[in-house]
Amino acid sequence: MPNGLLKLAVKNFRCLADVEFEFHPINVLFGPNGSGKTTFLDAIWFVRDCAIRGVDAASADRSHGIGTLWDGAGPDDHITIQIESDEARYTIEFSYSSGRIDPFPAESLIDTRRNIPMIERALGSAKADFLNEDEGMLPFELSEPERLAFTRYVSFNDKPTAVAGLDRILRSVHYYYTRSMSLYNLRKHGSESSYHTYLWDRAQNLWSALRNLHDKRDLDKRYDTIMSFMRKAFPRFKGLALEQTGANSVYCSFVEEGRERPIQASGVSDGHIQLLIHLTALFGEGDRNSILIFDEPETSLHPFAVSVFAEAVKLAAEKWGKQVMIATHSPVLISQFELSDIIASELSDNNGTRMRRVSEIPGLADLLDEYAAGSLYMSEMLARQSREGEV
Repeated sequence: MPNGLLKLAVKNFRCLADVEFEFHPINVLFGPNGSGKTTFLDAIWFVRDCAIRGVDAASADRSHGIGTLWDGAGPDDHITIQIESDEARYTIEFSYSSGRIDPFPAESLIDTRRNIPMIERALGSAKADFLNEDEGMLPFELSEPERLAFTRYVSFNDKPTAVAGLDRILRSVHYYYTRSMSLYNLRKHGSESSYHTYLWDRAQNLWSALRNLHDKRDLDKRYDTIMSFMRKAFPRFKGLALEQTGANSVYCSFVEEGRERPIQASGVSDGHIQLLIHLTALFGEGDRNSILIFDEPETSLHPFAVSVFAEAVKLAAEKWGKQVMIATHSPVLISQFELSDIIASELSDNNGTRMRRVSEIPGLADLLDEYAAGSLYMSEMLARQSREGEV
């Protein structure tokens, strides 16, 4: 897939003992609690974090890797994450030192179009070999060895390369974990004013981003698209009243049919704000290629609003250049997508994650001709959580 991720392979990362997966434009993961859905998505975010913020900062957000190594790993096993785009395959391997992730990982990047190495770095090394197009692989001293050699190569060679392409992809990743959204601050204080139209990962800038999109509505369809889906999901919804409430703050009120005055954000339902967050994430950047990760987006949403969100996801993937990844427990949500786009995540006998596209699970074809995937999920015939015989 151009401008997106083709494949992810993970070993020994929490319950991901050995998982390899090829991506589509839309990827909807579902399954029992603890089966590795969020961990799988976090593997992408972990690599992105390491590339942008450094290994120390990324591992600190994950308790420095304490408890992160798969329970069944051997004493000499390491965490390995490999991501692949249409032009590069990048592998990063993390070892442990004093019980914590060592900030000097091993790295390897292959230009898959030319089948040549561009970056090689050994575990624990403060040096790396970089490809020089004229002289081949050359040793390079890393001035900040706790940061990835991958990151250093981007500034080492400012020409268009497979490394630069993968760097753009990683910087386009946005992770929206619904339960971490800043709803309290949005309701009480509003958003800090900024020029951005893309949504920050905790949606802190929601009102500011929407104000900026509103101001550009004569230039593009981003704001109108968001409003159209909001009106479809909530029939009484008419629009937003966005206002500057301070030198650096923006607030929002909701306009509804049959009401004399707008409702302040502090008085609307969580579902209204949650769907508005999702839609702004999907369309705020326009048709810029990006990867959007949603974790439990169904939270606070009525089933009909969930179906509207799914419709918006399909449009964003088909027409707006988005690759979308979703982790969910919602039978309604998974039933909105093609069987080839929904993935059952389960634990195998060794407590490692197994992931399969529903369209490829043997023995389900006849049932899926008669029932929606969500119905089979609810009845414990697909990605069951209970033990055999308990339902």
